[in-house]
Amino acid sequence: MCNSYRNVMILFCLFSVVFLDGCAFLTLEKELTELKQVKVLVGKITSQTQPNKNVLIFLYEETTEGHRISQASILDSELGWFVLEVQTGIYYLLAFEDLNNNLSYDENEPFGYYGNPDAIVISDKTPETWVGFDISMKAASRFPESFPKDINLSADILRNSYVKMGQLISFDDPLLAQEFGNKGYWEPLTFLREVGFSIFFKEKYDTGKTPVLFVHGAGGTPLGWENTLKNIDLNRFQPWFYYYPSGLPLNKVSFALNQMILALHGYYNFEKLYVVAHSMGGLVARSFILQNSYESRQDFIKLFVSISTPWNGHRMSAKGIQQAPTAVPSWYDMVPDSEFIKSLYQRRLPGFVKHYLFFSYKGDRSLYLANNDGTVELSSELDIRAQAEAERLFGYDEDHSSILNSEEVLLQINRLMSNYKLSP
Repeated sequence: MCNSYRNVMILFCLFSVVFLDGCAFLTLEKELTELKQVKVLVGKITSQTQPNKNVLIFLYEETTEGHRISQASILDSELGWFVLEVQTGIYYLLAFEDLNNNLSYDENEPFGYYGNPDAIVISDKTPETWVGFDISMKAASRFPESFPKDINLSADILRNSYVKMGQLISFDDPLLAQEFGNKGYWEPLTFLREVGFSIFFKEKYDTGKTPVLFVHGAGGTPLGWENTLKNIDLNRFQPWFYYYPSGLPLNKVSFALNQMILALHGYYNFEKLYVVAHSMGGLVARSFILQNSYESRQDFIKLFVSISTPWNGHRMSAKGIQQAPTAVPSWYDMVPDSEFIKSLYQRRLPGFVKHYLFFSYKGDRSLYLANNDGTVELSSELDIRAQAEAERLFGYDEDHSSILNSEEVLLQINRLMSNYKLSP
């Protein structure tokens, strides 16, 4: 057991002031060291013959004894995206439609592969950027030579993709437990392997409803939005939840969010999307909206509600970076006027996005914080740059957490969404 010691830290959106065991920092350091070595393959299954059937994608690894299956993933999303973690080696990427759901390849099942198939070489020098593959499923008559047809996927080989989009989830799902929110903050690699970057649905997509994307804050999970759903019109709106490792750099999690939303939009072609975000999630959401509007040239995001967001970060993040044995990567972005914070205001929110800024002010005296809501200083919640672009401000005598359970707050959010009209 490692020696423990005490460190005074503020974990915005998770704790006010806490004393952390040194083991947490040792785990974090190990996770970040391993994360730097992680290589991933990302791609999309195209031209599936039966879209309602699962696709199994798998990697053959080239070994001295021939090709062997080293990893596999079930793609139970209609979208067909996959992200697989790999080690150094030589791989071949194949997939088949599991028509009878027996996790084995049968002669009549359509399959496809990358290239002819082509080797995918992963070395220590392979960049961390994701590499894309398109696999067109077809009822091919010839399985690639030298690749065993006897595909029987065991639990040891079968792993989840790093990316999940459109999967249904309920609030009693163990993946939404707080322990996973903590892992996303302190053990981001473990979170990626067990949960991944996810956009979960509460129900199957309905063309007659407007999707509302909920974005949690540091250490959060979609479970934090449970009470919110009790106060919005579910006959008009369909909730989506972005679930991500909140300890990672915020530009990475916002980039992943934009790519996933683009994929969902390409598939469902929805006309508009509303975004509701709490705390640090508001920073992630604004970064995503800017990318979606300017880089991706989209205009379907119409409404943005931010709740208790630290618009100029958190002063204690800098102290955490200085004093902690290992800093959580997102702390660097949360330093006031960090490069990430400044990037959020280098471009204005586009005119077709209406931003409503909610803030909480029920705090108490603190040796570490000026006027605050118990976690975030009001000077950050009400940063003038964010105020200047807000359609309207709403202030509440609630603390940083209780604002998500305030009946008046939730009713106001529902009113804003229900009464939304396009700007003239």
